[in-house]
Amino acid sequence: MGAMGGQDAEGRVDRAGIELLVLQAVRLGGVADTDAVVDRALLREVDVERTLDAASRAGWVERFTFGDTSGWIITDDGSTRLAELLRAEVLARDATTVLEATHHAFEPLNDRFVALVSRWQLESSPAAGAASADKERLVSSLLTIGEQLREVLSELIRVLPRFGRYPAQYAAAAESARRGDLSWVAGVGFLSCHTVWAELHQDLLSTLGRDRSTP
Repeated sequence: MGAMGGQDAEGRVDRAGIELLVLQAVRLGGVADTDAVVDRALLREVDVERTLDAASRAGWVERFTFGDTSGWIITDDGSTRLAELLRAEVLARDATTVLEATHHAFEPLNDRFVALVSRWQLESSPAAGAASADKERLVSSLLTIGEQLREVLSELIRVLPRFGRYPAQYAAAAESARRGDLSWVAGVGFLSCHTVWAELHQDLLSTLGRDRSTP
């Protein structure tokens, strides 16, 4: 899957588009190494490294290390720059209406997903385990929600193609869970179903210029 944001008329990603993709990837990743940024920005590693270096010199990102955790984090100035880029993207693509409609359609699906994963986590303690039928129902529900997510995002992806990564990466994680590795349901530190979903929710809100406390 190639780059999906900030494209010009010939399908190339412009400089501002690359900055947006990289800064948003760092923000969503929390503490993101280069591989994590590549996975989220869907750009060539060389373009990600070049952009991170420029963003570091501009004071938009900085290196962070704590114990075994190391990577890039976004700074306050970087968050301000990202907000500017997101506003410009929405304005340039006249995306406000479709963003609002997508967010409205996403919320009930989000409630279902959160309830499904929360119930699974409560019912699958290491001591108790979970019945095979419960696992099958979980995976079936995840796959169904993934299909519905693709439908909910379809119009937004047409207007803002960078959102195309979410249904694709969610589907890949759900398929890994279907093959038996249930860490792909809600695992942390990689693009599990839960990680992809949470990043999508944050991306929708930040692109709308909101945070989770905004009604």
